[in-house]
Amino acid sequence: MSGSNKIPGGSMTWLMENTLHPGVGISLAEMIVDPGQTSELHRHSNCSEVLYVLEGDILQWIGAEWIKLGAGDRCVIPANSAHQTRNPGPKPAKMILVYSDGQRDYEKMDPATHLHS
Repeated sequence: MSGSNKIPGGSMTWLMENTLHPGVGISLAEMIVDPGQTSELHRHSNCSEVLYVLEGDILQWIGAEWIKLGAGDRCVIPANSAHQTRNPGPKPAKMILVYSDGQRDYEKMDPATHLHS
């Protein structure tokens, strides 16, 4: 298992991907978004993403709307969809992320060109 990496708004721990197990073909990670924080707006052109909430409550931006999710909820983020995760709560939110590719493309996006509130 790889170590935890600090990301804007929280941390990400990669559990499985091509760099950890060559040719595995999927990526699996644990993501924590700190209280009151929001991850970067971004997209993955080469894969879809499934997000499963383990602990806490989040708001998930997908394409054109915020979706409220709590522990036990999940959503699918289609390939090439702008998305980010916001934790409006007082405790860290923990999620499992599964990607349909073992080596994800990651494109940070400018919120000014993808307006949302």
